[in-house]
Amino acid sequence: MTQDGNANVDQRLLKALAHPLRAKALPLFAKGAVSPIQVAKRLDVDVSHLAYHIRVLRQLGFIELVETRQRRGALEHFYRATSPDSDEY
Repeated sequence: MTQDGNANVDQRLLKALAHPLRAKALPLFAKGAVSPIQVAKRLDVDVSHLAYHIRVLRQLGFIELVETRQRRGALEHFYRATSPDSDEY
């Protein structure tokens, strides 16, 4: 990866970890596929508050959607951590 590529990853990492909730949530995705509901329970926060931060982590390329399951008339999404040096972003 070029030096510019490293700078891009560094900037994304800084943004990902800029909020304490994202910094606490990200390691949970590294352990395997988890849903926002599971993460919210583990961190003792409301899932609606966590949803924004999940979107940010996904947009930055640090987590990816790996599964959806039907649950009580809604879809439950499961995410896992990705490699931060992906060329997609």
